[in-house]
Amino acid sequence: MKIWLISLLILAQCQTDPDMIPEQHTIRAKAGEKFEIKLPGSIATGYSWTLVSPADSQYVHLESQVYEESDKKVDGKSGMDVFVFKALKQGKTTLDFIYRRPFDKQIPADAKRENYIVHID
Repeated sequence: MKIWLISLLILAQCQTDPDMIPEQHTIRAKAGEKFEIKLPGSIATGYSWTLVSPADSQYVHLESQVYEESDKKVDGKSGMDVFVFKALKQGKTTLDFIYRRPFDKQIPADAKRENYIVHID
């Protein structure tokens, strides 16, 4: 009974806490075009942005993923995780990202998430 109640409370918080809902973005690209997704992060903390599941290879191909440090000369500086994709054919797909430490076995319930809907013409 306690586990069920705790689960219900967590679910209720997720439904009302805007930080728990992934932000949704839309990208438009033409088949054959490359496009970038830049997500702010700080690799010095051990966290980085990763795809929740592999990109749908029918519509997009992940060309590269790099971390670009900011120009500021400070310890623990922030930067951007940059993902470059190539649009392959007309259609629509979704790219879901999560900000986490890759070595953690469990994904924290409050992990930052970003969602991109990609429309390919």
